[in-house]
Amino acid sequence: MKMRYIFFEGLIDTLDLYTAEFVKICAGREAECLVLDASRMEAEMIRLRSFLLTPVTAVISCNNIGLHLELEDGQNIWDRFEIPFFNIMMDHPFHYKRALDTAPEQMILLCMDENHAAYARRFFPHIKDVRFFPHGGIELDRCGNPQRTDRMLSFKERPLDVLYAGGLSRYSAEGLVPDLGSIAEFDAFALVQQALEWLIREPGLTTETVIEQCLQNMGVITDDKNLGEIITKLRFVDSFAVSFYREQLIRTLTAAGITVTVFGTGWNRVEWDYPSLVYGGEIPPGQILELMNQSKIVLNTMTWFKRGAHDRIFNGMLAGAAVVSDSSGYLLEQFTNGEQMRMFSLTETEHIADTVKYLLDHTQEAQRMADCGYEAARADHMWINRLEGANVYGF
Repeated sequence: MKMRYIFFEGLIDTLDLYTAEFVKICAGREAECLVLDASRMEAEMIRLRSFLLTPVTAVISCNNIGLHLELEDGQNIWDRFEIPFFNIMMDHPFHYKRALDTAPEQMILLCMDENHAAYARRFFPHIKDVRFFPHGGIELDRCGNPQRTDRMLSFKERPLDVLYAGGLSRYSAEGLVPDLGSIAEFDAFALVQQALEWLIREPGLTTETVIEQCLQNMGVITDDKNLGEIITKLRFVDSFAVSFYREQLIRTLTAAGITVTVFGTGWNRVEWDYPSLVYGGEIPPGQILELMNQSKIVLNTMTWFKRGAHDRIFNGMLAGAAVVSDSSGYLLEQFTNGEQMRMFSLTETEHIADTVKYLLDHTQEAQRMADCGYEAARADHMWINRLEGANVYGF
């Protein structure tokens, strides 16, 4: 029977990039794909209803888009037609508590970090199927673009020394901060300060672990239902910790005279400035992939994923760049430090400038690492590998 899939696009550029890759993979297997514009779902319902007249293999979506579509009687469409809905969580599940609390039975939750999967199983016990689904990479089709050379630039030929594509989340997280004074169960101001200091001091810990331990230290004992509510309210601490280390890392490199080109929100608001910091503003994710192909080093910091990865790593490898990133349990299982990529600990960022300078100065060694990273990513870390590894229906 021919595979038939439903996808959504039109809300977030980054998610659209992933969706386009999923569609490309499925179409390459001669599957029939329906891509709905989530920004105009009312109008798209006609196309959806027509597609549902023939059995559908699965829905593949990101961050709950389309998860709660309903029929006129209020019944969830995916439950009504018994269509598996593969919901890929690009972020921590605590960001989507309301959506996951009311998830349809047909939903299969795919989490980017093993800790996220464990969190979902604990705090959303009604979700029957939770799977680990690490980030994957996308390789640009150099040969298919007549305006681009049909070969990958060597390390020495690349015009950009270091590329960092990621915003400072503390600015966007300001909108997540609740009225801490309205929380009567405990001193929320003290807990937030303690939790943030703890995460910065011990960055190997997860945000949920630290918040729970802080509550216990305050003598607050609660059940998982209420604990999940508290973690969701205070999840902005996670973004502040991520932002702290991102800013510290880029500041350390640029203070050492290393030219770093950064993209994303917030970098124009930092209270320090060095001539070697080049701010490129905000650009579409597809252009970031182009720039990775022009970069000697692609720098990454995790969004507090301790047992997962980020697509910047695999995209950088597939672009032929030398990738430098903070480590995680998953990355240490997949790669040998210094062979396919260079990893560092967030507790030792003072040495990052030496690491980057070494790679920039030792071009042959950096080229070997980039080549090994490319081969590793091509073999095991593209989105097709993720769809197969998570047992998405039809793969």
